[in-house]
Amino acid sequence: MLLVYTEKLSPRFKYTARLLLNQLLGLEVRFTTQVDEFVQATLPKLNYSKNPMQSGLFVQSANLLFETDIFEQNPQVIVEDDLLLFFLAGKNSSMRFDPFAASFFLVTRYEEYMPFIADSHGRFSAAESFMYKHKTLHKPLVNAYARLLGTVLLQLYPGLPVKAPSYRFINSVDIDNAYAYKGKGLVRTVGAYGNDLVKLKFRKTLDRSKTLVGLRLDPFDTFDYQLQMQEKHGYHSIYFALFARLGQFDRSLSLHSARLHRFLKSVNDFCDVGIHPSYRSNSGINIVEEELHGLEGVLNHSIHQSRQHFLKLKFPETYRNLIALEITDDYSMGFAAESGFRAGICTPFRFYDLEYETETPLTVHPFPFMDGTYMYYKEMGWEEAMPEIESYVKTYKEFGGEFIPIWHNRIFSEKEPEWKGFRAVFEKTIQLAT
Repeated sequence: MLLVYTEKLSPRFKYTARLLLNQLLGLEVRFTTQVDEFVQATLPKLNYSKNPMQSGLFVQSANLLFETDIFEQNPQVIVEDDLLLFFLAGKNSSMRFDPFAASFFLVTRYEEYMPFIADSHGRFSAAESFMYKHKTLHKPLVNAYARLLGTVLLQLYPGLPVKAPSYRFINSVDIDNAYAYKGKGLVRTVGAYGNDLVKLKFRKTLDRSKTLVGLRLDPFDTFDYQLQMQEKHGYHSIYFALFARLGQFDRSLSLHSARLHRFLKSVNDFCDVGIHPSYRSNSGINIVEEELHGLEGVLNHSIHQSRQHFLKLKFPETYRNLIALEITDDYSMGFAAESGFRAGICTPFRFYDLEYETETPLTVHPFPFMDGTYMYYKEMGWEEAMPEIESYVKTYKEFGGEFIPIWHNRIFSEKEPEWKGFRAVFEKTIQLAT
């Protein structure tokens, strides 16, 4: 038991203290706002306030966790032992900075409530982020802060039962397009033939024809291979299915396609299936509701897991919509154009709604990279990308994180030149992760 004193038990501090002390350090925590109770207690104790007391670990508090407004934060920054520290504390504090304020700033995505320059898809880009600007996006700072706090606590209370989380690996695959050629309907198929012929893509025309007459498997039909890998290495997989009306960036099969329905049911027989809300889903909750209920109807059960198509997150609206539709777990927390830790953390955490000042029931599962990050954004070859992937696996194991990379079913086909060699990378990643 750790007794924690604070002058005011604000929702922000309570949320962050539970995250660092309970979830990441495994400590049972009791809060008090009474000075006498804190001073007289014989328990291990932590004082989170502006002033030290005669006993207990003193962490001088910044103002952030006792504010109720949202405004631009410009904390002073230092680097110590290769670790970025901000919201710096005075000389009387047992720590050089306020780990609670720093962690809260990162995990709540505080900066994404501020005005920002969006990318071409309306997203908050990695280049806009505080961690990217300070060249530390590759490190789960919140987990590192918790570990540092645990070390300081153990120096004062050696018997404190500090326990880090256990490492976990979950494979995840986005099904943006279940088939390359099959099930597209007459109009789309004829149009595709015409486009291929105009561009003199005769090889693609031949491949399409062989697939449609049943002489070869559809290139994107890679589930059997993925299932073989899963059975061989014994890991758990989640598939996020795009189940939306056709649009410029939503190019899967029709919502009413019997072929798509059969495919998703077959995936669901062996793996979890979550919803992949469409590119346009942030336009209104009614769009997400239609897609979610449609997929639930096909699978004949409720769905509670989600990942945004194109990773389009808008704070706090996207998560509020998911919560209203009884989604309990979201897997969108990461950047498209850069690998790393968007929220500065490699373990799941509850979404805190800054505008409502409340911890919500939605659990956010961060991811470190997706396959397209390396191929399309960073334009890295797989030989170049593999050392970085290895370093992420090592980091997750070091901090007891939940490692969830993102793959796409179509890329397992190695159909396009930039996809060549992908299966070898996937297989090596699985071997490292399991």
